[in-house]
Amino acid sequence: MRRTRPVRTVPGAGKAARAATAPAPSARQGRAPRAPFVLLVVGLLCGGLVSLLLLNTILAQDSFRANELRNGNNQLRQKKESLKHQNALMDTPEWLAKNAENQGQEPDWDKPNVITPDRPASGTASDGSADVSADSRAASDGQTPAGQERVPGTGR
Repeated sequence: MRRTRPVRTVPGAGKAARAATAPAPSARQGRAPRAPFVLLVVGLLCGGLVSLLLLNTILAQDSFRANELRNGNNQLRQKKESLKHQNALMDTPEWLAKNAENQGQEPDWDKPNVITPDRPASGTASDGSADVSADSRAASDGQTPAGQERVPGTGR
């Protein structure tokens, strides 16, 4: 709303002086009021600010969730590695022997521990006699390892 300066009334001037200082009603009708436009702009700015705050909050929540999932994956990976390590330890001969002993099993000292591919694992022939042949010699008794030839004159 446009304010006009206060009108001073002069004692000698009557209605004619007041009529000359009053604004014409036709000039007021051509301008749109400013208050609704200002409220609209302020409302749009506030709405934009609130929507930006909500968007930022949602993105922050997603970031926290992604962080939690990443940490969970790391913990599961560490647990997997730990279980792999435990399984590898359970495959060692010491652990197997200890576990067998805890279950009441004892080693059979009557059977040989070494199995050679040349003879049966039992160490006896089919007739019950001991199976000792020339092929059961150790590799150091003149045999060459598989895939290698003797070199004449070197003793190897």
